[in-house]
Amino acid sequence: MTKLEEVLVLVRSINEDEFQEQLTNGNSLDDVYKELLFLAEKIESKKKRTNIIIEHISNCYAGDFFNYLPISDAQDELDVFCMGFNTYIEELKAVMVSKNLLETINKKLVEEKERSEQLAMARDEFLSSMSHEIRTPLNGILGFTDLLLGNSSLDAESKKQLDYIKISGDILLVIINDILDLAKIESGQITLYEKPFDLSKLTQLIYDTFASKIEGKEIDFKISIDKKVPAILNGDSIRVSQILFNLISNAVKFTPVKGKIRLKIKFNGEEAGFQHIKVTVKDSGIGIPSDKIEAIFEPFIQVSNDTARKYDGTGLGLTIIKKIISIMDGDIQVKSKLNVGTKFIVNLPFVKGIPNGENIKSIKNNSKSVHAIDTGERIKVLLAEDNRINQILVQKVLSKFNFECVTVGNGSLAVEAVINGDFDVILMDIMMPIMNGYEATSIIRNLEDQTKKNIPIIALSAVVTGSVVEACSSTGIDRYLSKPFKSEELYNVIIELVHKGDDL
Repeated sequence: MTKLEEVLVLVRSINEDEFQEQLTNGNSLDDVYKELLFLAEKIESKKKRTNIIIEHISNCYAGDFFNYLPISDAQDELDVFCMGFNTYIEELKAVMVSKNLLETINKKLVEEKERSEQLAMARDEFLSSMSHEIRTPLNGILGFTDLLLGNSSLDAESKKQLDYIKISGDILLVIINDILDLAKIESGQITLYEKPFDLSKLTQLIYDTFASKIEGKEIDFKISIDKKVPAILNGDSIRVSQILFNLISNAVKFTPVKGKIRLKIKFNGEEAGFQHIKVTVKDSGIGIPSDKIEAIFEPFIQVSNDTARKYDGTGLGLTIIKKIISIMDGDIQVKSKLNVGTKFIVNLPFVKGIPNGENIKSIKNNSKSVHAIDTGERIKVLLAEDNRINQILVQKVLSKFNFECVTVGNGSLAVEAVINGDFDVILMDIMMPIMNGYEATSIIRNLEDQTKKNIPIIALSAVVTGSVVEACSSTGIDRYLSKPFKSEELYNVIIELVHKGDDL
């Protein structure tokens, strides 16, 4: 079986596991593309439903206790969450009605506070579960897309199409992260990465994402890029993608049929080792009232309720990109006239020079940077993971580094493997059947054998809440990596932990 056929089998297994559907029967690259495109469309559908659910949850959190979550025809994990939450709301409604008839004003106030705390807890639990359910298949999509992009036999068109899937998945991942922890991004606790990227190519990929909508509305969309703009910039291409994606999305959304959109990118010179880029997105859309311009950057705020109903959206996009731009030491301005159009102007600085691919800015992040090194050794890894797709993905990633990998499906089997075998490091999923990652780690840390009890353990989980990170640390887990993970980051962390005591 060829590598292409192996990849196709894996992609089809993802469709069968996640969506009970296989689209193709051939063994060509076109079949791989169709299967991956189907996955991308399913994820996009989940994203839209997730945005609706988040909006409902937020309204409930704000005080609308009887706001039920919508149930779709998909009958998937999101619908299970929605049904469970609606049952909780029914019980809450009954409790509120009965107690409101019996209790005093002071007692009512106390209970309202308790209910708010319960709703906050329910919201956090829901978001945590949703994170796991969405990020787990997304880990497979992005991981296998990366593997396919590494295939030197790909033709230019196929690579371009995979690039579309990759950038859409990356943006979706960022959106999921930001929605799950808006407080984190508001406090600036996000990480920026410095890597070389082609802004012109990135802009074209973002434009292509909206091409069908632009053509459908017959919008006159023109892109102008200053010739002085460097061919390669050093910065966080994913965050730049997110900024462009949000601004272009809004422009397309609010521009009427046969309207105009202009995207201009200019070079604003160099200063103190930084190259300054100015991005302008101008549309002939519905515009923003002068008294509402400042409010558009507030979370969950849109110009009006009619706007929200007509154009959809959570009201988080501009809030998030303004925070990102601020953390990037840039600025964003908006000019608008009602029924005339809107212009967003973004100024961003990019470090001049050759980047080292390292983390360049992380607020409240004390993790030590790690450089990939070639040790030439055969590191033996124990992988505890219950999802078959993620098992295969991690195995393939580790095989690229010439690591030996033994895989088990739950924490109990992981403990048994450690007792009966010798490993250099453990990759531990958190949410597993029979015994979870916390329990397995606690047992390993209490073994009598000093070598086995001190084996490095890396949590590899789709749950990304702050409480999970704290729980990992308190349990004895050495490091936490979230899914979807970057193969280079996984390699670096393994090398660091395996050789941690070499210089002692």
